[in-house]
Amino acid sequence: MDTEWRLTRGGELLAVLRPDGQALMTDQQAVEGRYELTPAFESVRRLFERETALLDVDSEQENAEWADIWEELSAPGLFIESPDGKKRIDILWIHFKNDRAWWFPLYRSPKTLIREG
Repeated sequence: MDTEWRLTRGGELLAVLRPDGQALMTDQQAVEGRYELTPAFESVRRLFERETALLDVDSEQENAEWADIWEELSAPGLFIESPDGKKRIDILWIHFKNDRAWWFPLYRSPKTLIREG
């Protein structure tokens, strides 16, 4: 995986993601690393904070709330993109906690675009 990705939502840059090969936050097959937020992230910060808090809760009501939040976050198109714009990868989810972000890329999604050359 590339050393830097950009998290975009509706074409707007929310964060720069830097995978580092460590698995400090999850044992799932996710990509994990440090991140740097942009001012545009502020418009969705409360949604990301709430969905991350819901990860440790397992009840039907909270699971439904998590799904609603994720639907709102991803509706305008939520992707990780390479800095050169040649790769746009759909993601199943992305979480932010402390100084770490972790996400699950969907390489075979019809929304994933990889341009050669």
